[in-house]
Amino acid sequence: MKNLQKEYSNLIFRNSKDSISVNIDSTKVPEISPTKRIEIPTTHSSSPTENRRVEIVDFAQKYLGTPYLYGSTNPEFGFDCSGFINYVYQHFGYVVPRSTKEFFNFGKEVSIENVQKGDLLIFNGTDLDSPEIGPIGIVINPKGKNSDFIHSSSGKANGVTITSLSEPHYTARFVKAISVIE
Repeated sequence: MKNLQKEYSNLIFRNSKDSISVNIDSTKVPEISPTKRIEIPTTHSSSPTENRRVEIVDFAQKYLGTPYLYGSTNPEFGFDCSGFINYVYQHFGYVVPRSTKEFFNFGKEVSIENVQKGDLLIFNGTDLDSPEIGPIGIVINPKGKNSDFIHSSSGKANGVTITSLSEPHYTARFVKAISVIE
């Protein structure tokens, strides 16, 4: 203890036999007693929802490169587009549809300019004349119409990949953005 006191003497101030105060960034924190717990305020002010959004995006990115496999929600074999979304969100306790079609009337619609990490982007299928819903992706870098999203693609990438909404192939097929995170 004496060695630690010497090493950190500029941070620790003994107030009494059983308590100390700690100097953090030149701000003296209230007395700490071994029998009394206090909350020390931090400069990080993320809400639980913001933290959850980051956790979802971080978790989804662990599966980059996982192959595309139609009908699958299993990362050991691969994912189809809605299987990937289903797997990621269910990991966090969200009950979401299994098929892309069911996402059209699911969640809360948000404007593309207000998307946040963890929101979902919904697209038409490859036939632009058909109203059928196709791919779906998770926003990882919200930048309005230039947002980046992660999804399981059956196209050229043939697996979990990151794409920009600004790519013409996706811009032309974009239907809407939704949020399922409260």
